Amino acid sequence: MAGPASKMGWKVVGGAATALAGTAASRGVTAAYRKIRKSDPPVNPADPETAWAEAIAWAALSGLAIGLGRLAAERVAARGWVRATGSPPPGMLRPEISASEN
Repeated sequence: MAGPASKMGWKVVGGAATALAGTAASRGVTAAYRKIRKSDPPVNPADPETAWAEAIAWAALSGLAIGLGRLAAERVAARGWVRATGSPPPGMLRPEISASEN
């Protein structure tokens, strides 16, 4: 079982990795949108003045990019955590590992 320091450490490491990845993905999607569409992305896709197609495209692309970026960052951080500590991050024990330890 992971101690409080280990849990807090993982929250900091995992949180920082996902925050940085989310920011990078958001900037990347914004740059790609500007290059492809030759205009800025919608400031607020919920604005009634924004066309539905544009709002849906922006929401789908940015959501996918940010979600995948955060997932990739958390997986990389988890691998680094395992290398550094020799055990999975707190809360990421696989069922087969937990069952074999009992």
